[in-house]
Formats: sequence, C-alpha cells, structure tokens
Amino acid sequence: MSMDLQSRFDFLIERLRDAYDGIGHSSGRPFVYFVYDPEKENRVRLLMQQHLQSDQHLTFHHLDLLDITLESLSGQEEEREALLNDPDATGSTDGIVRLWKRQTFRAIAAALQQSGEEERPVIVLQGLAALHPLTTPTALIEYLAEQEPRHPSTKRMVPIVVFIPGAVPPQTSHIYDFLGQAHLRQNFYRGEEI
Repeated sequence: MSMDLQSRFDFLIERLRDAYDGIGHSSGRPFVYFVYDPEKENRVRLLMQQHLQSDQHLTFHHLDLLDITLESLSGQEEEREALLNDPDATGSTDGIVRLWKRQTFRAIAAALQQSGEEERPVIVLQGLAALHPLTTPTALIEYLAEQEPRHPSTKRMVPIVVFIPGAVPPQTSHIYDFLGQAHLRQNFYRGEEI
C-alpha cells in the first residue's frame, strides 16, 4: 500500500460511513482487509483505539483473536504445547483450529446481539498473528463467510474489518503474505482491501 497508516485509517472510516450498506455487495461478502507491517503492530493498535470508536454513525465491536484463542484453550496449556511440538498431530491441531473458528463466530454473534435496530455495527478482528502456526486469516474468514454473521434485527450483512499482520507483494491484487513471510502467501477470501 502506498498510503501511510493514518491515511488508510481515514479512508477506512470514510468507506464504512459512506458505503456501510454497500460493503460486500460486489464480492458477496462484507469483509474489509487491512494488511499492515507486523513491525507496526503497536502503531496500528493505537490508531484503532483513536479511530475505531463508536459514534452516532457506527458501533464498533473489537475482537482480539489472541484473547479468543487463549480463552478457548484455558486450562489446556500443556496439551496445546504438546500438540504444537508434535509434527504428527495434524488431526489434533485441526480440532484446535475448529474450536478457534467456532469461538470466533460465537464472539461475533454475542457482540451483534448487543446491537439495537438503528445501530450500524462493525466487527473489528485484530490479533490474527495468534492463529499462526496452526491456521491463517483466510481459513478463518472462509469459515465465518459460511456462517454469514448478520445484524440480529435487520438481518443485513455486517462489515467485518480484518486486520492482518503481513505484506502485500508488489504489483499483486487480492494476495498477502501472512506475517510478512512469502511461504505463508494467501489469497484474500472475497472482500475488499484498504
């Protein structure tokens, strides 16, 4: 991205306010991808706190995947560590990934249940580095797309802003390197890039 972080946040807010109901119509899914340099994690989180606050236009629900992944395995730290260190435990790691996906969807659904009929909620997913090494943001988003989280009153699609630590390779579109690593190259799953 040629824009600096501040400009991208300004553009994101403008896009959410001006095109809230139209986000996702062209791609069929309401995902907005914001890929940023992993070394700028602290700056991105600060800008989230400053810019992604609820107001009369939008209601933001911040969900941190680090919290979700840790809470979902609370009390099972030793088993998780053994699974991560066992290269033959792919079936067990798949179970952890399925758990993370379900817990993320439940967190989104719980946040949306708080939304009044007139509110325009926006889900903000951050802390996606917590998915590594078991899965990727693309796999998580594909799962969420199948669940189709919607506003509980209006049944409309709700924009989901996905903050991905990574890099967009030069002269590419709809591709990112998760955590900035080329061997973790992923395609965006239907949505738009900011």
